[in-house]
Amino acid sequence: MRRAALVTPLLAAVAACSQPVPLKEQAICDFTYPWADKPAPRTEFRARTAEGRLRFTFLVDDADVIVASQWHGESTLDGEDRVEIFFAKDPTLADYWCVEIDPLGRVHDYHARHYRQFDHGWNCPDLITTGARTAAGYEVTGSIRLETLSRLLGRPVEPGAVLHIGLFRAQFYGPPGPTRGDTADNWISWVRPSTRDPDFHVPSAFGDWIVP
Repeated sequence: MRRAALVTPLLAAVAACSQPVPLKEQAICDFTYPWADKPAPRTEFRARTAEGRLRFTFLVDDADVIVASQWHGESTLDGEDRVEIFFAKDPTLADYWCVEIDPLGRVHDYHARHYRQFDHGWNCPDLITTGARTAAGYEVTGSIRLETLSRLLGRPVEPGAVLHIGLFRAQFYGPPGPTRGDTADNWISWVRPSTRDPDFHVPSAFGDWIVP
């Protein structure tokens, strides 16, 4: 069953956050394992608008951060811990854009169409990201120009606009291997997709979110 995902003042979500949420910032802190029956480690998404950009941060608790020591292109992220933000043009996922960021701030970005039609040659214009290890895990930041989002989504994106987004996290364990990503507790999400098996590329994985 899909849970309600329209974010208004976020009073319910704020209660689960590790720190108070500043004025003019929004936070989503109720991430779960959709396909595993256990509590998920902390994931916090915080966002604000400033200087014509959507600025966001993921705060992640992770005792075993998996990150590749060598970079072999954007597909390197497939085997790494990472956070993900997807922007959909409409609820059918006829067009959506995906930004995946690893703990070092490295990016795999691509354009997609339902179902799983990926254009890995697309790169998000004006995207700025950083990543750093923390005592609890890692922190990732990103920013995208509101003008860029408006152009992609075909409508004005500004404070108060409602966007259809997905917020996800890949959480891996132990040494690299061919089965990494195959277990139910590898995948964390804001919205619970209505699928039997892990899959973020479905309409039920997205929710409506108000730009702060």
